[in-house]
Amino acid sequence: MAKSMTGYGRARSLVGGRDITFEVKSVNNRFLDLTVKMSRLYNPLEDRIKQLVRNYTTRGKVDVYLTVDNIEGDKTELSVNREFVDSYVRQLRSLQNEYELAGDVDVSLVASRQETFITKKSDEDMESVWAAIEPVAREALEGYFAMRRTEGEKLKDDILSRIDKLEQLRNAVSKMAPASVAAAKMRMLERVKELCGNVPLDEARLITECAVYADKSDITEELVRLGSHFSQLRKLLSKDDNIGKTVDFLLQETNREINTIGSKSSDVEIANIVVEVKSELEKIREQIQNIE
Repeated sequence: MAKSMTGYGRARSLVGGRDITFEVKSVNNRFLDLTVKMSRLYNPLEDRIKQLVRNYTTRGKVDVYLTVDNIEGDKTELSVNREFVDSYVRQLRSLQNEYELAGDVDVSLVASRQETFITKKSDEDMESVWAAIEPVAREALEGYFAMRRTEGEKLKDDILSRIDKLEQLRNAVSKMAPASVAAAKMRMLERVKELCGNVPLDEARLITECAVYADKSDITEELVRLGSHFSQLRKLLSKDDNIGKTVDFLLQETNREINTIGSKSSDVEIANIVVEVKSELEKIREQIQNIE
């Protein structure tokens, strides 16, 4: 089942005296770029959050937002960062003496700096916080995953409809191909006779050489490979795997085959179809960039 890399999920719950909101959103990206934004009080939980998110996605630029409000009061332990305070006060007084600056280095000045105090949660507190956060996070991630799956199915349906069109165009070229090769042979034969004028020619040898030339414009192999690529694309889109990169590779191969057909054939109708096929391939490629 195809999954889009674009998605959003949000959940909020009151758990154990905590008002918890977990939000996740993502856009397409070649690899998994996961960022968690939350109060630094909960930094010890970052690895757990990331591991949980990885269970739901493997590609995309994913942003997670976590807020935890303690309704019953914060049990955070607060301590003074004495190493910072000692250095900060010492540097301020050094500046005063060196430049004869006025003013006092007082408590309010030191306390206004974020680095002055260290907040800490005990390991036991972190375990209880995680027990409260995890079910909320899972609820948000389930919604996020469901949205990506729904969007992915829409993308898949659009791509399959375009593959249908590509197969119709391929069949049209396949019907034109024999006449195109025969016409190329005839054009070459007439051109040689025109250039040679009244010079005697070995008719059998001339026909053979023109046939060899015409065979070089034969596109049967390319058409067979195109059919194979379209079949593989359909199979991939029916799988419940991460298919984005594989589909992108197949599209490159398909584009190469159609370029070869365009360069081999001198038929105007086939040339017009080649342009149309390349346009459809580009549209599919744009869609596939958002599939995981």
